[in-house]
Amino acid sequence: MALVAVIGAGRLVSGERTRPAPSGRSNGAARPDREGALPALSVAPAPTRVRQALSVTRPPAAPRPPAIAAPPSLRGTEVDGAVTVDERGGLVVGPELLGLFDYFLSATGEEPAPAIRARVVAAIRERAAGRAAEQAIALFDRYLGYREAAGEARVEREADPAARLAALRAIRRAWFGEAAAARLFGDEEREIEAAIEESRVLADEALSPEERDARIAEVEEALPEAVRQAREAATRPLAQQAEEQALRDAGASDEELRAHRVATVGPEAADRLAELDRQRAAWQQRLDAFAGARADIEATVADPDARRAEEEALLEGSFTPEERLRVRAILNLAPPAVTGAPTAIR
Repeated sequence: MALVAVIGAGRLVSGERTRPAPSGRSNGAARPDREGALPALSVAPAPTRVRQALSVTRPPAAPRPPAIAAPPSLRGTEVDGAVTVDERGGLVVGPELLGLFDYFLSATGEEPAPAIRARVVAAIRERAAGRAAEQAIALFDRYLGYREAAGEARVEREADPAARLAALRAIRRAWFGEAAAARLFGDEEREIEAAIEESRVLADEALSPEERDARIAEVEEALPEAVRQAREAATRPLAQQAEEQALRDAGASDEELRAHRVATVGPEAADRLAELDRQRAAWQQRLDAFAGARADIEATVADPDARRAEEEALLEGSFTPEERLRVRAILNLAPPAVTGAPTAIR
């Protein structure tokens, strides 16, 4: 029997690392056969006067217990996602909810599952009240069950990506129903389908390069507007770099390069890019100066131990400890020698 592969739980966004479903989740987690476990949810697009969390009227807040320090991976970060409430006070289901859930679930392994759930519940209640909050909490518990089910699901390793996506789609609809699953995962699934189709087009040797480009353009055009914008935003920096390099290769002046940046990304971003250029140039000058001085040492110091000592002294005098790690990686330098006695603290 062929080996089997596990379908990762969570969302299949490109570049996103799926974490295992948390064990020991709340006994209240919903199962797909418990229709009453998840209150009725709004699956219609959010109305124009959607009320966000802070606009929802809520009773005076009760005194809160002392906050527990966030796990290391979440410290210094902004909470992702959102809770959206419709005009009737019900929850609007959408992928932004999964962003909120996954933000806290990314700490799985750093703290117990009940602590993670408590953080999610607190975050929901900070953003919504009443029926919408209860619906969001029930949806989170159902999401935990879905992640566990998806992590346990198996398909043949030889199955193509389309078959694996179909299996995951079936699990999602079993747990959330067709309408809610489409609202939660629809854009992501269409993006994955587009990637699968583009791979097929690129592998089709019967197509000419022009035909491949046309087919891929058709696939991209069929994506939802929000997905197209997200993909463009993700690839725009690389495209910007390629455009700028082409201008430099063509002999563009600094003024012409700035004009191009202002036209494509705006004056503020153009200023930030110019400052980044200056920082990169300064770093390259320091790196070149170090490499030149190191070459002089190699040419004039014959004894290997003495040469190594002088190179280390040059490195320490030229860069900070953090920069030295980077220089060693760039120039493929050997790590510092470990001596038997500890180095004196200066």
